[in-house]
Amino acid sequence: MKIKNIFHINLLKIMLVLLCLFFPYILFAEISNENATAYTYTLSEDGTWIRTQDAYLVGDILFKHINLKSPEDMFIKNEKIYIAESGNSQIVIVDLENINNISYIGKNFLSLPTGVFVDDKGRILVADYGLKEVLMFSEEGELIKRYKRPESIIFGEKANYNPKKVVSDKMGNIYIVSEGSYDGIIQISEDGEFLGYFGTNKTEISFEQVLLNILFTEEQQAQLFNIIPKTFYNITIDDEGLIYTITQGVTQNAIKKHNISGNNILKQANNMVSEPNFVDITIGNYNQIYALTDTGLIYEYDSEGNLIYSFGGRAISAERNGFLTVPVSIAVDGNDNVYVLDKERGIVHMFYPTVLTNMTHQALMFYKKGQYLESMDYWKEILKLTGRSRMAHNGLGKAYFQSQNYEKAAEHFKIANNRIDYSEAFWEIRNNWLNNNIGFILIVLVLIGLTWQFIKIINKKHNFLNNIKYFFNTFRKINVLSDILYMGNFIRHPIDSSYDIKHKKKVSIMSATVVYVLAFIAFVFNYLFKGFIFSTQNFRDVSYVYVVMIFFLPVGLWIISNYLVSTLSDGEGKFRDVYCTTAYSLSPLVLFMPVVTLLSYILTLNEGFIIQFANIGIWCWLGILIFLSLKEIHNYSLSKVIGNIFLTLFLMFVIIIAYFIVYMLGNETFNFFYIIVKEAVYRIE
Repeated sequence: MKIKNIFHINLLKIMLVLLCLFFPYILFAEISNENATAYTYTLSEDGTWIRTQDAYLVGDILFKHINLKSPEDMFIKNEKIYIAESGNSQIVIVDLENINNISYIGKNFLSLPTGVFVDDKGRILVADYGLKEVLMFSEEGELIKRYKRPESIIFGEKANYNPKKVVSDKMGNIYIVSEGSYDGIIQISEDGEFLGYFGTNKTEISFEQVLLNILFTEEQQAQLFNIIPKTFYNITIDDEGLIYTITQGVTQNAIKKHNISGNNILKQANNMVSEPNFVDITIGNYNQIYALTDTGLIYEYDSEGNLIYSFGGRAISAERNGFLTVPVSIAVDGNDNVYVLDKERGIVHMFYPTVLTNMTHQALMFYKKGQYLESMDYWKEILKLTGRSRMAHNGLGKAYFQSQNYEKAAEHFKIANNRIDYSEAFWEIRNNWLNNNIGFILIVLVLIGLTWQFIKIINKKHNFLNNIKYFFNTFRKINVLSDILYMGNFIRHPIDSSYDIKHKKKVSIMSATVVYVLAFIAFVFNYLFKGFIFSTQNFRDVSYVYVVMIFFLPVGLWIISNYLVSTLSDGEGKFRDVYCTTAYSLSPLVLFMPVVTLLSYILTLNEGFIIQFANIGIWCWLGILIFLSLKEIHNYSLSKVIGNIFLTLFLMFVIIIAYFIVYMLGNETFNFFYIIVKEAVYRIE
């Protein structure tokens, strides 16, 4: 009996273990298959994509029963969803609290509605692409006003007026995105008066465009090339009246946050994770930005443009909830639920936030309200959940900054690779340090001055400084060291120094080579080891071969090309002269670039112009030294030096092109023989 009881107990234990192992899979099988969207991604501290916990899960699929036909736009206001249904020429209004409560407006007025917006008074604005008008309706669907093409002379006779999207501000001013309107967003008053164009996209100047500007006149360019700025694709507005736009076909600044002057004020504008195929944009309850791509990806940013999450995707082989076929519009309700309109399927996908997303939004809300300690607790918890999230480090940095803990703020901004905010935190750290140590600094400076005066007085009696000078003068008599120190004379008297190098053999090939090495070291330190605020390269990620090549390849090509060109154009300089004077022309790089590199550790972005000016000065000085040394060693006139430089640059270009041609031909030849040998081996075997 006892053995039987033991057997039953052990059997029960085994069943409990099996139940514990498989119960979660049974319980959550439906949730994981149905409710999980495509993976959610965010950025790690080093800027790489990492998968994180789901930010949003798939909710309901709405409006299958309505059979929407070619819906184009969607807007949510006061728990109602407004859909511009172009296929049936109407606006569909659905009560989110009771989706069977459906109403329609504009059936007898609209042709091809492509944009819908509801203002604070409940009036419904519709951009109708077919009618080329914007129409205003009351809540009950009565037509209030039509906004046809502006008749103002300022608008322009040839300007396009093809309304696609529309919003309005609290003053009643209406902003219209018109297809083909390159001058910006059309702004009209509530009465229909044309107020001007709001915001513009700048034309990006590429190297190709620079060449076109040189080779062709403006009239020729207008006839031969289509050089016009990109048009805005979609628009939205937040509760503060700030306009947001998206632009397709650009890799930077695809999303803009405009101030009242139309300028982009996104703090991370140039560093935003962007896509060239955004189709819609909306603003969340905490001023976070949602952007939708035509591939179904949804990007969520904070109010400054820092990426929070990316999720979603396109239905490719089969239709699945949460995967989109032809996404055209995105909206957010008061509970942070995200709605995405699928044009092809005529439905709306709903995504609801997870605990992680709710925590993120709570952190954003507390920060917005100035409750920084509360937001800090949330960011710390988010960091534990996400691991290496750049967004969490950014949030913690901002919270610490507002709490005046600038050291911790700078630490997290640096981890998040956020140079803009790090610069502000560093400015505060530096300012506090100066305030705390200014007295000590002044005392040290005074003591140094007094000490120097005391040394000078003692030296008059005992003349002990002469022994030190004698030691240094003896040290300077070493040939190589003396030649290297000749850089100081070269930058002050380049013409005389070049003459001495040519005729008096003032420096040697060895010393010139040492100067090249010193210039390379100065270049490398400036290129790879600038202060965090101004650094653009990470020495861990850069190929050292690449760094060597970008310095020595142009220098080597310049020396060889200049010598060859000068030989053919009556230049008097020998190869040694070109080699040595080019080396000593790099003296500003050796002597002053390390100073600029050190300055990058103590300056902030606000003082960045000092570093920019210093860099420009160094390279201009270097160019002037090369110019004057060429004139002296080759005994050229001014015009002939200029011609020599252009021919040298041209020969460098020809050598590079020739190398690539030979490389490609060699590669093809190698592949040809490799295939023949491989085929022969195959047949022999």
